[in-house]
Amino acid sequence: MSVQVRIKQKSLFKKKLGMDEIIRLTNLSYGVCDENYRLIRNEIANHTLIYDEKRLARGIDLSLDGNDILLLLSLPTSLSEIRTFYDVIDLICHELKTKNYIREEENVSIDDKERFIEYDQKASLAGLEDLQEKIEYDYRRFEIFGVYHPISIGKQEMDEIGCDLEKLEKYLDRIQSIDVYYAAPGVYKINNKLIGIYAIGADIPSVVPTEPYIVLNQIQGIEEWYVMLKEGKTIGYDDFINNLQQKKYFDANHVIALLTEHEIDGLLDKYLVQL
Repeated sequence: MSVQVRIKQKSLFKKKLGMDEIIRLTNLSYGVCDENYRLIRNEIANHTLIYDEKRLARGIDLSLDGNDILLLLSLPTSLSEIRTFYDVIDLICHELKTKNYIREEENVSIDDKERFIEYDQKASLAGLEDLQEKIEYDYRRFEIFGVYHPISIGKQEMDEIGCDLEKLEKYLDRIQSIDVYYAAPGVYKINNKLIGIYAIGADIPSVVPTEPYIVLNQIQGIEEWYVMLKEGKTIGYDDFINNLQQKKYFDANHVIALLTEHEIDGLLDKYLVQL
């Protein structure tokens, strides 16, 4: 669920705003998602996330379609991010000396800002209610995209969030403010088999999945999963996750793993595999 806005740059003679100029105008932090939807900060691409680093939520997608400026807000999100979304629209419209823009294919005015904030707030609450119901009865978890990385929402998360946008805001900021390395797999073809490999180093708190996966199933057919603990030295993923001495709950499909050099050597002694 999302809200899309298009702001047209109509003037024939005025220089059109580019991505870097729009980002400077907003005074927000920015970055680009890698293939695993982890943020690479301070980079600009065709699609760039802008966000308030003091209140981390899901980010606002900024792109250009010709001269048109496109903004995309993912829902459900925090009330502060909804307000930031419309503040950004105001800033851009004032810079372009226009009061009008297109929201969800409808021509609207910046004067309707509070009404649209209320709409998106209600849509976010409805989204939380839908998540809560589905997790209660049908699904173990859902994956949503935060600014910094994907987040797995399950029963424990919904118990913390409820159907409360203030609690959602606190949760999204808290989970993305933890100082950890969010691990993601590389995929390789070895002996005509697709395998996924995570790389984990010593003394680095690392977020790893309890069940390895590829975000959005972008690559299918992976037959085996491994963890590289030292250069060229790997163990099976099950042997890794089942023998962690230090692991802490992160979200519905991830834990924070912390391995010492000694523990890595012990795992390699027991479970080393040749690929």
